[in-house]
Amino acid sequence: MTSPDTDINNAPDYIKEFVARPTPNSVAELLIEGNWCGHGEELYRIYNIVENGNSVFQILLPDTETEESFPTAVSVTSVANQNHFLIYDARKHPASWHAFENADKEPKFSNTYFCNKCNETNFRISVGFEVPGDADRPNDTSWFALATECVQCGNRTIAFDDETA
Repeated sequence: MTSPDTDINNAPDYIKEFVARPTPNSVAELLIEGNWCGHGEELYRIYNIVENGNSVFQILLPDTETEESFPTAVSVTSVANQNHFLIYDARKHPASWHAFENADKEPKFSNTYFCNKCNETNFRISVGFEVPGDADRPNDTSWFALATECVQCGNRTIAFDDETA
């Protein structure tokens, strides 16, 4: 693997306003090596998520328990101002079958994600996008990963990943 791309201009268009370059000692450290890249591509991008200067969020992961197929997405809500938005939406990535098969469906989410050590629900987060060699747009990705850091106990983990191609 090579070193990751952190240029915010290369972020997927729907999250561009919410990304920042990873800072030293941030939860993005879990993504730096690219071990989460499911296809082993050379290029991957990582970002910290920040909204209007706020960096603590509550997270809704996709509901994977239902039999019916819904688009895969990850939603976050800023703890500071309660603004919510998607940090991952498979419908926006052209290689994902959700971009076509489920494009008109709304995602379904599970309950609020919580820390498996202390049950806290507030996190700092970073995201990673693996980029295939033939990509020609920022939304052309092959894998997504979500890294979380609990603000209560500091527990870090890759909480979710998804194949987009």
